[in-house]
Amino acid sequence: MAESVAERVFAIYSEAFGSIEPLFEHVGQRPDGRRTLSSLPVADLARMTSFAINQLARRDAVMAGRQGLRGCDWRVVMYSLTSARTLREAIVRCCECFEAIDWRCGKMALRTHGDTAQLELEAVRAGGSTSTGCLIDLFGVMEIHGLLGWLIDHPIGVRSAWLNHPPGVFASLDLPALPFPVRLAEGWSGFDFSASLLDYPVMRSWEDQQRRPLSNLLFVSSVRETDRMPTETRVRGIAMAALKSEGRLPAFGELVNALGGSEATLRRQLAREGTSYRQVRESCRRELALHLLRRTGMSIEDIAGRLDYCDSDAFRQAFRAWTGHSPTAYRHDSGGGVGIQKLAG
Repeated sequence: MAESVAERVFAIYSEAFGSIEPLFEHVGQRPDGRRTLSSLPVADLARMTSFAINQLARRDAVMAGRQGLRGCDWRVVMYSLTSARTLREAIVRCCECFEAIDWRCGKMALRTHGDTAQLELEAVRAGGSTSTGCLIDLFGVMEIHGLLGWLIDHPIGVRSAWLNHPPGVFASLDLPALPFPVRLAEGWSGFDFSASLLDYPVMRSWEDQQRRPLSNLLFVSSVRETDRMPTETRVRGIAMAALKSEGRLPAFGELVNALGGSEATLRRQLAREGTSYRQVRESCRRELALHLLRRTGMSIEDIAGRLDYCDSDAFRQAFRAWTGHSPTAYRHDSGGGVGIQKLAG
């Protein structure tokens, strides 16, 4: 799917700007008439496509008589997001930042209905729906989705996506089947996801943004068969499976045996993706800890053992570092654990 999406974006970019040479220059490549998109790494395709969409959005703003998004605008947004405590707080801050920069990123609003959260993203543009505007909106939704998942170091499952464009305009993009259902012309653009993720702590810092990996679902879910799944994803899958089924985290050597190669190679692969096995371990522990505190009546001591900590004090110290709260305070604030424990009794 990556090549099909990129091909459509490049065609629209070429119509607007006359040449796609700047897209190749953006990733340090030189355009070659003999080169096909399938010969480019998915990561390069994603970067080229993102750059193209940003340029199209800037052109769209100028044509509507508005100022385009500036580099300093996005830095302010990122600074606000990475200094938030939870995903909910990050989204609220993002909404306020968008307003503070005069809607140059569009407008954002968060709604919750039971266990579902809806994030609405409204582009501020004049005129009717166009294929270029539809494409910009689709990528905007996916970029925000990927950014929020990166912030909490946890994948955000998209239940449905919405695009406020007529079916005919969306069909004119001639995109391949997307990895999520798309609902059209219902008055808003955005996506919905599990509301429980709103309480997840923000794990990324301002410094981490320079190493933010590819996270756009239009590319992550469409990696060619010759491209391997990200190393972090494979390591996380093995570690989480062991933690859930055996209550322990595998040693680094066990991962090497399962994945092949050498310890040095695996460390380099993880480092290239901006992470380490220590970070993956803590991410798995954090995810399972939040689930057990919210959804079960297990004692803090039992949860500590379940997460492969030597004692409950070590777990309490780690949990406070993740969230700024004790496990007991988090359970009380999130309304978890106690009610389940009473029902079980």
